[in-house]
Amino acid sequence: MTRTRSEINTKNNAQGKIFENQIAAACLGYLYEGRACIDKIPEPFGVSKKDQQTGMFKGRFFGNKKAQPDFQGTLKGGKSIIFEAKTTTKDKISLKVLSSYQETLLEKHYHLGAITAVCVGISNDFYFVPYALWRLCKDQWDRKYFTKADLKKYKVRFNGAVNFLDLENGQKIENVIEYVKG
Repeated sequence: MTRTRSEINTKNNAQGKIFENQIAAACLGYLYEGRACIDKIPEPFGVSKKDQQTGMFKGRFFGNKKAQPDFQGTLKGGKSIIFEAKTTTKDKISLKVLSSYQETLLEKHYHLGAITAVCVGISNDFYFVPYALWRLCKDQWDRKYFTKADLKKYKVRFNGAVNFLDLENGQKIENVIEYVKG
């Protein structure tokens, strides 16, 4: 059965929302622990008309606002954190998933010393990729994507929530220097 582009987009959007909710669940856990206060940044989108009976709506993206990285906040001790969330059902994640504006903002925060990253879901595995590595991918590997094997070191714990501050190897993100400009 061949799916239309619209059906594929609908499925991908739903998958992205689930992924963001799994990250938001971890954010609540970190807030409860007193470890971090990290918020989801709202999309530059608004509903202009909604049918109360069907739930259907018309909306639009605000042309004067560009999509920022998805999450931003502060870790205990005052360190700033900002990251984008991207997921795919494919076996690799393309560098093209970030908009140029998102890259620009991550780059600015990176140079100011914030923890910067791309939280990645590849199939059912999750990674917190340092932006310092993301920005060098083309130069270091001469390609425009990462595979699971490339990101093994950055795999994070998953317990229904994507625990992006906790690497599977036991390290805590706030203690890993790769996430901050040296």
